[in-house]
This record gives sequence, structure tokens and C-alpha cells, in this order.
Amino acid sequence: MHPQEAEDWKEEVLGEIFRSLAGHPPLHSMLVFKGARVLNERLHELGRRSLDIDSNLFQSFVDAVPEPALRQENLERELWTAISRHFDAQSPVRYSVERIRIEPQPPAEHPRGWDGYDVRISVSDLARRDVRGLPSLTLDIAAPEQLREDSIAPLTIGAATVLAYTLERIAGKKLRAFLSSLPEYRAKMNRRGEIVRAKDVYDLARIARVRPVIDQQFWMRAGDEFRLACESRFIDCRGIESFEQDLPTTESSYQNDATIPNEPGFREAWSAICEIVAFLEASGIVPFECPVD
Repeated sequence: MHPQEAEDWKEEVLGEIFRSLAGHPPLHSMLVFKGARVLNERLHELGRRSLDIDSNLFQSFVDAVPEPALRQENLERELWTAISRHFDAQSPVRYSVERIRIEPQPPAEHPRGWDGYDVRISVSDLARRDVRGLPSLTLDIAAPEQLREDSIAPLTIGAATVLAYTLERIAGKKLRAFLSSLPEYRAKMNRRGEIVRAKDVYDLARIARVRPVIDQQFWMRAGDEFRLACESRFIDCRGIESFEQDLPTTESSYQNDATIPNEPGFREAWSAICEIVAFLEASGIVPFECPVD
């Protein structure tokens, strides 16, 4: 299977898996969904292609099932049930689940409790019987995060509904995620080097096109989400200078990331970042510091 064909196949099957998770009520109290797939739904437009499904554990689920091994067992059981039932209910039946592998992420228990799971799903496809070694599909389950009452809202997926991040929460989370990939935070938390998350710059530019900064109420709420998200991971923000760390690397990463479409270009996208951060500074949301406790 050629790389482009493999990506097309993954995108198609992940869409079916997302619908299966939405249609399985037991998962609604375990997982809240986020990421590029949710962003596309919130914006009602196609954007950056998503080749995984992103989610967070609900803190209430972790509190109810504090034993990690039992929590992992519950997740594996409900994921298998959701996906296999969805596939079996299709007519004609095309897909079937071969294996679901859940591994803790990070592998060892995180000292701050930031424990999630990496889920790999192997699926057989009757329409591609001649293809050997179909790629596995990824569901990322991150550790619980502190949320406000209005940080999540229902999202319709197919004929069902899941709980997912609001657009304001996604915007705030994107701002935080970008800062978390820059040198200052890596040094603060003694983390290894990572690829700069240029995709967050692209996603924020998309959001700003639909909800320009003149929509002050939206960006005030997004700013509150940004600060709350930073506090949960000890990320500091001094203003635009924090975002401009090693800006040439950000630009290079943006231009060379095959998952980022040609439009908007980096200059337009970065202009949106500057406008957003200037508003947050003028509103008193930044600067702030989040010391490591």
C-alpha cells in the first residue's frame, strides 16, 4: 500500500471508529474528545488531516477506578465492544477488529500523575483482502486535565453525540501546546528536545479566520482556557516573546510539515498568533508564571 493510499485508508477507518465510540454510552463517562478531528467538526470545515483520534480521560473516571490495571482493562473492554458492534452492524460488513493494544503513556507511572494510554487498533478490511500488513490505527488517551464547566460541550458525530472540547478550549489548548514544545518549557521541566508544534500555529490561524480577534468575548474565554491549561502543566507565558522563541525553527517546521496545507502560509498564520497574543496581553490574561510545585 502506497503512503498516500495508506493515509486515505486510515482517515476513512478512523472516521468509522470515531462514530463507533460516539455510539457507545459507557465511553461517554470515560473519555472527552479533542484534537484536529474535533476542530474540523467545530469549524464545520475540512482542514488539517487527522490520522489519529485524540482524547483525555475524565478525572471522575480516574477517581472512580483508581487502580491503573483495572482502568486499562475497562477501557480495553469498552473500546472493543464499541468498535466491534459498530462494524458488525454495518451492511454489508466490511471491517472487523483483529486486536486492540493499550499501553500506558508514559510507560512508567508519571511522578505528577500525568498518565494516559497509547491505543493501537488493528483492523481487517474485506475490501482489501489482497493487502498485507494494513497500518494500525491510533487512539491517544491523555491524562485528565482541569476543566471549567463550559470547557466541554456535546458534539454530534453521525447519529450519536459525544462530549468534546469547545472551540474556546481548543484555542486555549493550542496556545499552550505550542509553548510546551519550545526550549524554555523543555528546559524548565528537563524534557528532551521535541519537534516544534507548528501544526498548532496553523490550527490557531484557522480558528482566527472563523472567529477573528474582534470577537472579544470568544477570545477572552479562550484566554481563560489558555491560562487554566498552562497552570495544570506549569507553563509560563511572558507574552509574544514566549511564542517567538527560536522563531526560525517554527517557520521551518511549519513550511516542511507535510500535514499542513499550503493555505494559510506561515506569515499569515504567524500574524494571527501575534494578534491573538496582543489581545491577551491587552486584556491582562498574560503575562503569568506557573511555578513548579
